[in-house]
Amino acid sequence: MAVTPTQPQGTPEISDEAQAGDLSAFTTFMQLERRARQAETPDALRFVIVDETRRLVDYRQAVLLLGDGGGARVAAVSNVIEVDPNAPFIRWVLTLYREAERHEGSHKTRPIGPADMSGAAGSEWHEWSPSHGLWTPLTDSRGRRIGALILFREASWTEAETILVDRIGECFSHAWQAQARGGWAGQHARRPGRVIRVLLLALLLAAAAAMFVPVPQTALAPAEVVARLPIVMAAPIDGVIAEFFVEPNETVAAGTPLFRFEDTELRARRAVAARTLDVAEAELKRSTQQAFGDPESSAQIAVLEARVRVREAELAYAEERLAKVVVHADAPGLAVFTDPNDWIGRPVATGERIVLIADPANAELRIDLPVADAIALDQGARVELFLDVEPLRPLAATVAHAAYEAEETPAGLLAYRVVAAFADDASPPRIGLHGTAKIYGRTAPLAFYLFRRPIAAARQALGF
Repeated sequence: MAVTPTQPQGTPEISDEAQAGDLSAFTTFMQLERRARQAETPDALRFVIVDETRRLVDYRQAVLLLGDGGGARVAAVSNVIEVDPNAPFIRWVLTLYREAERHEGSHKTRPIGPADMSGAAGSEWHEWSPSHGLWTPLTDSRGRRIGALILFREASWTEAETILVDRIGECFSHAWQAQARGGWAGQHARRPGRVIRVLLLALLLAAAAAMFVPVPQTALAPAEVVARLPIVMAAPIDGVIAEFFVEPNETVAAGTPLFRFEDTELRARRAVAARTLDVAEAELKRSTQQAFGDPESSAQIAVLEARVRVREAELAYAEERLAKVVVHADAPGLAVFTDPNDWIGRPVATGERIVLIADPANAELRIDLPVADAIALDQGARVELFLDVEPLRPLAATVAHAAYEAEETPAGLLAYRVVAAFADDASPPRIGLHGTAKIYGRTAPLAFYLFRRPIAAARQALGF
């Protein structure tokens, strides 16, 4: 015969639903504790504290704070990826934290509200948060506060919920200290040991000694491959360019037509000079015929002969200018000039440079070294060129000469013109390529190499 167990007399009966609820809360507590202790990074632990605690108790907002007093900071806010320290809500929470930690009950978990705060935190409470908050201090193994967890919601907090949050807060404190001991630089990470201090001191001494190591000074500057000793094809006359017969960077032979001037005006002047000469010759011929019978006409012959010579000189000058309408290459090479459309229809003056005839095998490097980056250079100093079209293969060169005075570049930069020569046994790059040149100057201590520009700026600003 089976015996049915009976409830002991005087013991309140516990329903199955209540037992199930207690078991669920205990299971959630254990899972949350395990998640906190197994968190591998500070970010993962912060997520567990402010977001997953909602599985244990219900709340609208959770805020995790670290530090104490004026050094406190908001480390995490629920449902927020990144905390803005200048946000109004964050600044109010810091004010609330400083007022709450001065309260006599700040060492234990307790409900808080606007009435518990006497300063700005209480007067602005309803503007930023629901009416009911739960203060949970986080302490280290010695009982010193390392931060706090504050939960906010509309409903009041029960005693059971306060106990649960207090217990999980102890777990969070322990997990936080474990993260600090694991090497994360937290707010209260342990001080480095003797070995670490010795290592840091050795590193400082090594860094100080390295400051005296001599290293070559270097400077970076824009550079361009240009022709060495090019033949300048300048405008032989004043006029307007009508057309080009070659394209930029085209290889030409000696005598190749390069460009032509507009010749309408020149042809008209030649025709006028020819007609004027014809008139002068006719007058001279008539006076010569009349000189046999008229002494006065004989006296005019010398004047008319001089006039004929002047008209002949004018015609010769006009024909000479007309012969210069088409400009030919003086030597074979590469025709270097800008877009022909920039020249056609443009008036030019005699002697103005239009085309350069360059030898592709005879090139050099032109460097515009900014005044702010200028270093002491010697003839023969090493140069490395990193072309824009081939930056992974530097080309070697040596400084041939450098200008003593700085000039303004087309880009409006005040710079020293430095010319470098490529090695004789190396094939020079194509004329017109651009890149960056690294110039090696004289050696100097590493400290001067690193702080040269700050020292120069300080001397310019302070005048010492």
